[in-house]
Amino acid sequence: MFKKRSSSMGVSSLGLPRTLSLQETFHKKRKGSWANRLQSITTIPMDKYLTNEGHQLVSSYLRLTQIQNHIIKGTLHKITEKDVDDLIKSYDGVATPVFETLSYLDLNLSYNECKILSRLLKADKITNVRNLRLGRNHLFGSSVKVILDSLQKNTTVEILDLSCNHLTDNEAKYLGKLLKKNNNIKQVYLAFNRIGSDGAKSISKALMINNSVERLSLESNQLNAIGGKHIADMLKVNNNLKYIHLGSNNLQREGVRDISDSLKTNVSLTSLSLDINNMSAEGAKYLADSLEINQTLTHLYIPRNNIEDDGLKYISNSLLKNSVLIYIDLEFNSIGTNENIEGSKALGELLENHNIPRAINLSQNTIGNEGCKEIFKGFHKNTSLESIILSQCSIGLDGIEAIAESLRLNIGLQNISLNKNSNMGVDGHLMLANALEFNTSLKGVQLDYNFAEWESISNSIQKSLTRNHLLQKEKYNTACNILKASRILLNPILQQQLPISSCSTSPLISPITSPMMSPMMSPLMNTPFLAPLTSPLISPPPSPKRQSIKQSKKSKKKIFTKLPFEIQEHIISYLDTKHVLTGDQILDIVNYAMKKSTLGSTKEQFLTKALTAYYPLTSDIRLWPTESTDREFSSSDRI
Repeated sequence: MFKKRSSSMGVSSLGLPRTLSLQETFHKKRKGSWANRLQSITTIPMDKYLTNEGHQLVSSYLRLTQIQNHIIKGTLHKITEKDVDDLIKSYDGVATPVFETLSYLDLNLSYNECKILSRLLKADKITNVRNLRLGRNHLFGSSVKVILDSLQKNTTVEILDLSCNHLTDNEAKYLGKLLKKNNNIKQVYLAFNRIGSDGAKSISKALMINNSVERLSLESNQLNAIGGKHIADMLKVNNNLKYIHLGSNNLQREGVRDISDSLKTNVSLTSLSLDINNMSAEGAKYLADSLEINQTLTHLYIPRNNIEDDGLKYISNSLLKNSVLIYIDLEFNSIGTNENIEGSKALGELLENHNIPRAINLSQNTIGNEGCKEIFKGFHKNTSLESIILSQCSIGLDGIEAIAESLRLNIGLQNISLNKNSNMGVDGHLMLANALEFNTSLKGVQLDYNFAEWESISNSIQKSLTRNHLLQKEKYNTACNILKASRILLNPILQQQLPISSCSTSPLISPITSPMMSPMMSPLMNTPFLAPLTSPLISPPPSPKRQSIKQSKKSKKKIFTKLPFEIQEHIISYLDTKHVLTGDQILDIVNYAMKKSTLGSTKEQFLTKALTAYYPLTSDIRLWPTESTDREFSSSDRI
């Protein structure tokens, strides 16, 4: 059956019979094949180099590579614990691989596969797993225990995702033991399991000791009011947790009350989700009382809690005393039921008189025309709200008219969503298009164009939004250029050249005393341009001795600060070639440039301070995840 290889061909590889040796394979000719004829001319004597030891090395390499690929793909059923041990040994003394993310979703991992995974996690310094995602695997009992036990001494895993399994209070106990010992895990996702109040108690006790976990998701479990109390007790002690998702846990008013009370003392939590918890208006009042005291929470999600207008009124009034809340989600809360406008009125007063929040979601509330009028009555004064979502809010033509009028004067809003408000009709769309011809800030509008003439109106709106986007970009570029010029031109030594004014309200430079300025008057001449520069923030002029030393050292260099101040002012002001900034904004930029404390600050910090607000130039202006993203338990990111 088999041809025995000639001794001249070398030792047979691995001692196994083969039909042809490697050398014979390369020498074998096939008629009519030009490639084979060429190959026969340039023969490579491979068997000369591949001994038994060489073949063993190649075979071992291929085997270990295959094991590694099975680990990456999650096909753990095709390898054994010994395979994993051999792979780990092979990494000794060489550059270690990084299994940074092990994403084993929807694999229905068996107990044996979990044991294989645990061996990898125990060799943490070699495998270096940081992100462990085990969602939708029907894990429970010993399968979960063997994984959590292996993590007790692990020092690399930072994200642990066990969402959508069959975890109960028993598995929560194992997790509690882990969190008491492990201080490296930063994010824990346990959404869509069966953890009850006892499980909440185990996790809460562990987090009273643990100082590493920053994000915890317990969405869609069975905590109930008692579980809410355990979580609240933990929040009073824990000073590291920043994000917690407790949605759909039937906490009811009692659980919401306890958690709200904990916010009065908690100083670390920034994001809280309490959606679908039967809160009602009374629960909203507990939450509102805490918001008057809490000054760390920035994100609040309470959709589908039936808080009605009274609940919105409580929260809006409390936010008048709050200065940190940025995002609030009030979707589907029966606001505006029976034509009630009390909640909308309170929200309108908040937006008119306060600088928070930056984003509001009011989708699927029957706001109506009258409620819309109340919200936007004083909205033209608001400069801080970036996004408002009013999808499916029963808004008609009168409500759209109120929105359009406010948009003509508003200078801060970046995005507005009015989807599924069919009563606005063609005239409503046209009103918005006309208003946007005057608005210079809005960059995103979501509308339903369900009419024949939609194309011309859509083009008009898109043209305005594009113009606003380019204008904002021009503002930011101009502000940065003025900052750079101010850093170069202005210096504390300039203070010696500043004229002294006897009246702080009058301009410190007069066109009459500056003949050089007569051909082109500075646009800032009518503002007290130099007043901010004489503030204590500028260091006093150096002594004459030090000054002479410095001047002697720089005698061969051009010193911009020796230019007449009028010329410096011209250079700075005329950098705004398209006049996109106001005089006050340029003054703020110059003041910013003159402070030593601002050196090394980020672009975002500079633009926020100098222009009072910073809106990132991005096409994605959503300020929270969409509903579909929220369903993806492991990808929700609300901080």
